Amino acid sequence: MKIVFLDESTITRGDMDFSCFEALGTYVGYPLSDEAEIIERAAGADAVIANKALINRRVLDSLPNLRMVGVIATGYNNIDLDSAREKGVRVCNVAGYAANSVPQHTFALILNLASRVYRYDADVRAGDWQQAPIFTLLSYPTFELAGKTLGIVGFGTIGKNVARIAEAFLMNVLAYDAFGIKDDMYPNIDMDTLLAESDIVTLHCPLTEDTRNLIDEDAIAKMKRTAMIINTARGGIIDEPALAGALNNGRLAGAGIDVVEEEPPKNGNVLFTAQNCVLTPHAAWSTVEARQKLVDETAENIKAFSEGGERNVIV
Repeated sequence: MKIVFLDESTITRGDMDFSCFEALGTYVGYPLSDEAEIIERAAGADAVIANKALINRRVLDSLPNLRMVGVIATGYNNIDLDSAREKGVRVCNVAGYAANSVPQHTFALILNLASRVYRYDADVRAGDWQQAPIFTLLSYPTFELAGKTLGIVGFGTIGKNVARIAEAFLMNVLAYDAFGIKDDMYPNIDMDTLLAESDIVTLHCPLTEDTRNLIDEDAIAKMKRTAMIINTARGGIIDEPALAGALNNGRLAGAGIDVVEEEPPKNGNVLFTAQNCVLTPHAAWSTVEARQKLVDETAENIKAFSEGGERNVIV
């Protein structure tokens, strides 16, 4: 079996073990590949691995030997599923690989906002502490998480793991999921109640037409002025100009944002200059453990396919 990884650099810093792919056949990896390079590099391949590489109809038409696409991610909007289905090309993905990493990053953002770690670090490096008249700096209002209410929007595996961490901080938890919450200790409350009662709202739902701009000006108006919002899900779930405006005029107290609508944000973003906004570059998923799990699970998908089995099949 010939296996070609089209965009290795999207998941490795040189710290991933790809021997699981090598064990399955002839393996070749490339840092990144555009459309023309995909067609050239994947010629004769039985399986291609793609994170964000675009596998469209033209690509599929040009690769008659291709039998499988292993999406080394959960989302698969870069794959033309209709064309793959027509051509009998199997498409598989990986879900749940960041079930621990994303909750951890979520609380990294929450704790930065609660304790102003990022701002105090900058102040110390700028010499403010060294010049202080007392033993400490009291530059920013900070607060304890204990007793605060965390509203979790999207209560799948990641949302539930966020809730478990919140419990350890003695927080109250409210949960909302559009698909319902079954067999769980948290009732599925309505979104308006969650927005109104939460001190911190954290998003863990997919981006769909129903959730696009879910947090808009109207939603923000229902939140406490002291509330904060965290987004480690998808950028389009938040109306970014509305959030920036709310942060800058004091309508919201803070935000921790890992994802934006355009990634990378080559045209800038209104949140980059927003007040009390902690920003990270779509990094919540990217612990070394989560990335290696992506590799290993993708290899298992390819192995299952080669042996006539079905595993994590999208098409």
